[in-house]
Amino acid sequence: MFSQSEKLSNTLDSIVELRKLSKDQNFELEIRLIYANKAVQLSLETKIDSTILRSKRDLSFVYLQMGNFNQFGTINHTNLNLAHKLNDSSAIAITNYNLGAYHHNELNHDSAYYYYSNAVKIYNKLKDIKNEGELLLNMADIQETEKDYIGAEINAVRAISLIETLPKNDYNLDTLWSLYNLLGVISGRLQQYDDATDYHEQALTIGDKISGNFYYNLSSNNNLAFIYEEKGEYLKALSIYEDLIEQDNLYQNDPSTYALLLRNIAHAKFQSKDNDHREIEKQFIKAYRISDSIEDDIEKMKTANHFSEFLFSRNQKDSARFYAQLAYKISKKLKSNDFVSKSLLLLSKINEGEVGKKYLYEHIKLNDSLLNNERNIRNKFARIEFETDKIEAENIKISRERLIFLLSSVGLLLTILFLYIIISQRIKNRKLEFTQKQQEANEEIYNLMLAQQDKIDEGRTQEKKRISEELHDGILGRLFGTRLSLDSLNMLQTEDAIINREGYINELKTIEEEIRKISHDLNTDFVTGSSFMDIVKTLIETQTLAYQLEFSLKEDNEIPWDDVSNKTKIHIYRVL
Repeated sequence: MFSQSEKLSNTLDSIVELRKLSKDQNFELEIRLIYANKAVQLSLETKIDSTILRSKRDLSFVYLQMGNFNQFGTINHTNLNLAHKLNDSSAIAITNYNLGAYHHNELNHDSAYYYYSNAVKIYNKLKDIKNEGELLLNMADIQETEKDYIGAEINAVRAISLIETLPKNDYNLDTLWSLYNLLGVISGRLQQYDDATDYHEQALTIGDKISGNFYYNLSSNNNLAFIYEEKGEYLKALSIYEDLIEQDNLYQNDPSTYALLLRNIAHAKFQSKDNDHREIEKQFIKAYRISDSIEDDIEKMKTANHFSEFLFSRNQKDSARFYAQLAYKISKKLKSNDFVSKSLLLLSKINEGEVGKKYLYEHIKLNDSLLNNERNIRNKFARIEFETDKIEAENIKISRERLIFLLSSVGLLLTILFLYIIISQRIKNRKLEFTQKQQEANEEIYNLMLAQQDKIDEGRTQEKKRISEELHDGILGRLFGTRLSLDSLNMLQTEDAIINREGYINELKTIEEEIRKISHDLNTDFVTGSSFMDIVKTLIETQTLAYQLEFSLKEDNEIPWDDVSNKTKIHIYRVL
């Protein structure tokens, strides 16, 4: 027994050490993966679910860092079952969070929202403000992507109210910046440009407080410039774009952002009716080539679309058609429906006749589909919220029913115990009462026997007194008279004297017999066997008299009742 316990302890120590090694960033990810897998293998040998869950969670994070999202998702699906088996709220929340992140990355937005929604409710109960706020941000981001702007705004505001209460460290400020930036984007989509400007300016203020804030400021300023562009304030937007692109070594450090800013500058100039068309064209071409060289399909798609608009405005239809078709092709590949729609509309304008109508029809059809999808996705998010609330309500109901059942069971057991105690006490009391009555009956019988014995003793005394009186008054008197007569006759020798003397001698014989009889009576117990049997007879006479019965009592005189113990006599009396 001790050996098995010691072996388990050593195994658990090894698992803990392997977990530490799997997190050690001094090792290559492949080495860390080996340690994590070994920890899982040892954990499975222990058959301890909590240990298995913890080791598998660490393994899933190694896969996440390696970019192996399929394994990350697979392991977390297994972990969710284990977490539910253990009824570990924290583990259930973490696993739902991970599954939400997995599906978010895979662009399965409804599944991601479902798991995020599950996790956020648990973190709310656990009072884990940080994770609850982050999850609400992720949910709002999904809703914004799916054009559920109102829902996204509600969740973002909820998240801000939570994150604002946390310490203002870089991590929490990053979350807060993301939330204000998202609200700025949402307000821009809703054409609430003043609100959008305010949110982006607040994001800028927060970004200034974060260490290494270059990209926060770059992103917020770019988004702010985009809002100015949407408002038609092109020169304001252009001023911000040009300031941003002039930052030191931006092209070398981040060519993708450089291409984005260059595209935005060209587009702002085009929108502002800048007459330097050659410069605008050069900037579009440069932006496209940079994004193409770094294989940034998103930026390439946007640049191709904007450049096509510019070329079409310059009546360069062939070039415009080329870039519009390129934008359409990339947007289809990326499944970016917004730019598919924009490209189709642009192609419908560039192409004349039936070809143009065909593109326009596709554009209208896609837009109708997108509108329906937006409505459906909003309903789906609401349905997910409802379903998770319903499941939560069911769980609460089940928990309450279990609690009621438990309390009822405890109450029933206590009632049974209470009744058992009462009944047991009553039985004890009855036994005690019966014992007391039995004792009283025994005492009564014993007293009757004592009373009977007293009567017998009294009878003996009276009988002795009678015999004594009889001896004294009768026999002794006669004996005294006979003795005197004999004394007087002893002096005479006459025949009469002899006859008289013989008569007196016979008298003496008679007296002798009487004395012998009295002596015999004294030696014989005149109440032999009368004591107990008299009590029995009295009992039977009383009972038969009460019920008007006749009885016949036969006594065995051979039984020495005086030698029988009182306890036995009492039992015989009770039976009768």
